[in-house]
Amino acid sequence: MSEYAFSTPEPIELFVENSSGSIAITAADVTESKVLVAGKRADEVTVTQDGHQISVIAPKWRASGIFSGDQSLVMTITVPTRSRVDVKSGSADVVATGLVGGARVKCGSGDVRFERLAEVGVIDTGSGDVDIADAAEELRVRSGSGDVHLGEVRATAAVSTGSGDVVIEHSLGSVVVKTGSGDLEIADAEGDVAMKTGSGDTVIRAARRGRITSKGASGSVRIGIPAGTPVWTDVTTVTGRLTSSIEGVGQPEPGADHVELRASTVSGDVVLAAI
Repeated sequence: MSEYAFSTPEPIELFVENSSGSIAITAADVTESKVLVAGKRADEVTVTQDGHQISVIAPKWRASGIFSGDQSLVMTITVPTRSRVDVKSGSADVVATGLVGGARVKCGSGDVRFERLAEVGVIDTGSGDVDIADAAEELRVRSGSGDVHLGEVRATAAVSTGSGDVVIEHSLGSVVVKTGSGDLEIADAEGDVAMKTGSGDTVIRAARRGRITSKGASGSVRIGIPAGTPVWTDVTTVTGRLTSSIEGVGQPEPGADHVELRASTVSGDVVLAAI
């Protein structure tokens, strides 16, 4: 086990590379950054400070073989609140708690979880799941086959995944979501939404305002709209059924919330529900 401590009275730039094991980052009200590396080969990790940057870099060991040994490393890192994070990981999970500044993460098969992002976040994973509880600024997430769960999305967001499901709890800015075969769901949308999937279902439980676009091939579409909200619709399905419980309320008053809805699917059903 190796331990390091650095004087950091201000937020820093943290750079981490770890191919396997785990990376746990805590952003807290501290003036000293600490790095703890555990594992059989912890003493081979390079940990340095250069001005406002701290780097924690594991060597690129041989992937397999009798001489490779146990390469898993457990990295536990504490940095000042609003520090920016740049992480490269193979199969190591990445977990960050507290308020992180910006984040850039590239991960092969590990999961990625952030509690709070104050600045731009860019997350790219191969097969790992992604969970971001709160994003204050622009967020871009891409995953090959992992699921994506976003809590509070306060600005623009772009999410794409090959076969994973995407769930967004609350979106305040414009959102673009794409997946090949996964399901897409937004619980509460207060901005523009564009959703596209090949065979998955698309759901918005409450679309409160803005332009809503949903495109799919074989999946179903379900859009919930608060009763009394003016709605303009352009909905098509080739072989599916269209069901609507929305009542017309006429043109919206100037400046009032309204929804412009475009939904299309080939064989899926479309449900428009007053909530």
